[in-house]
Amino acid sequence: MGPRARPALLLLMLLQTAVLQGRLLQPSPSRTLVIGVISGIAVFVIILFIGMLFIILRKRQTSRGVMGHYVLAERE
Repeated sequence: MGPRARPALLLLMLLQTAVLQGRLLQPSPSRTLVIGVISGIAVFVIILFIGMLFIILRKRQTSRGVMGHYVLAERE
C-alpha cells in the first residue's frame, strides 16, 4: 500500500465507524454560519471589485474618445 492510500483508507474507516454508530459527521451550526458569512463577504468584495474595475475601464474608454476628437480638431 502506497503512502497516498493510507489517508484514504483511514478516512473510509472513520466514515464507516460514524455510519455504524448511527450518526453522520455534520459541522456544527455555528461553524456553518461562520463559513456562510465569510463566503457572503467574499462574494460581495469580488462584485464590488468588478464594479470598480468596470467604472475605471469605462472612464478610460471615454477619455480616449475625447482625446481622439481633440486630435481630429487640430488636424483640420
